[in-house]
Amino acid sequence: RRCCRYRRRYGAQQDDEIGQEHGEGTGEGVSTMLINKKYVPRHERAFAVCHWLNAFAFMMLFITALPLYSDTFSFMYKVFGDKTLMYAHRVFGVMFIVTPIVGFIIARRGYIVMIKEIFSFGKKDMEFMQKFPLELMGKDPEMPPQGFYNGGEKMNIALQLVLSVVIVVSGLILWMGDSILPATITSAAIPVHSIGAAICFAAALGHIYLAAGVNPDSLHGMKDGTIKASYAAHHHGAWVEELIAQGVVTREEIEEAKREDHH
Repeated sequence: RRCCRYRRRYGAQQDDEIGQEHGEGTGEGVSTMLINKKYVPRHERAFAVCHWLNAFAFMMLFITALPLYSDTFSFMYKVFGDKTLMYAHRVFGVMFIVTPIVGFIIARRGYIVMIKEIFSFGKKDMEFMQKFPLELMGKDPEMPPQGFYNGGEKMNIALQLVLSVVIVVSGLILWMGDSILPATITSAAIPVHSIGAAICFAAALGHIYLAAGVNPDSLHGMKDGTIKASYAAHHHGAWVEELIAQGVVTREEIEEAKREDHH
């Protein structure tokens, strides 16, 4: 029953798909969730797809807006035309808005878990944030056990959600323009939209650096939905303990995966 509760929460379909892809099947009554005795299912496949689509839409929004802020990129007007860039910006804006809405329908579990996690920020998350700079400097501090998302991920998600709302609302105001809204509102939306996008871009660069540079194992979770059991035990210890308590995996399986990973 415990295993079934986990499967309902984190996605039974994704678990089975990954197992089939790696030549394994979880099946009914099978307690282990490890893939190839090494990986733990973490994200639904649809959730990962929505993540990449949303990231792509944001980056294209940023690129298509660059000529507005720097003459260095004015050549884009000559290459593509100002109207083409404007329409492209709007198309990617719609994509940026629609993707999480569709994602909440096709990957509901992942989005619900994400929202719940950012509202469960506690003392251990604060301790994690205090020690995290040491990890950035190449040291290996003893981190407090973290849940499905660690303290840094929770803060990044919360920041990106707030900034996304700011960007979307201000962007829609600018799209409607003075013909529909008072000029004072549209004028105020310009700096709000620009500053929000700049902060969001800086946060995205930080996210990419941490995922690809500092913790490349975490990036694996957005490739096929799985992460190494050894990485999960080190960076999401509380979550792994929850899996063990629920009978989803055994401590012996986790320890064996950690030993294999260190060979």
